[in-house]
Order: sequence, then structure tokens, then C-alpha cells
Amino acid sequence: MMMKRFFTTTLLTAGVAFAWHLIDTKQTPAAFVKNTAKFVQDKQAAASVFQEKQTAFKSALDRFQTELDRTQPVIDDIKKDVDQFQFKIQPHLDIISQHTDRFNHDDPVN
Repeated sequence: MMMKRFFTTTLLTAGVAFAWHLIDTKQTPAAFVKNTAKFVQDKQAAASVFQEKQTAFKSALDRFQTELDRTQPVIDDIKKDVDQFQFKIQPHLDIISQHTDRFNHDDPVN
């Protein structure tokens, strides 16, 4: 008996809320159904577009990862060459630094 009363009250409350919504928005039940159906269709279309874009993004990301893997040996070679060059020029940079320090200390400040 109590459940029947609960369901009846809930159903009546939902009906009154629906009627109030229709009055408040100045819609007929047919217009409400039509607008709701269009809203749902628009959301489904947007979800479909989103899913297509997501699939395209995943595909592009996979291609990027493949290209990145292919370029890693080249990047490693460049890093090795830069390290070798730095090793070769470091003594010269140290000498230049010593000379500039000496010039800076020898010049009187005006």
C-alpha cells in the first residue's frame, strides 16, 4: 500500500512538473517532443563527430610516434656530434675566458 502511494505521488509530481514546464516555456506537448527529439539528434550527431575526430587524432598520434621512433637515431647522432664539438672547443673557450677576465681586471674603471 505504501509503495503504491509513493509511486502515485511521484507520478503526479512528475506530471505537474511537466505541465508547469510546458506552461512556463509556452510549448505544446507536440512541440516539446519535437524539440526534445531534435536536441537528442543534435547531441548524437555531435557525439558522432567527436568520435570521428578522436579516431583521427589517435591515428595522427600513432603516425607521429612512428616518425619520432624513426628520427631518434638521427637525434642521437646530432647529440653525439654536438658533444664532440663541445669537447673539442672547450679548451679554446677556456683560453678566451681567461683573456677576457684578464682584460676586465686590468682595465681601470672610469
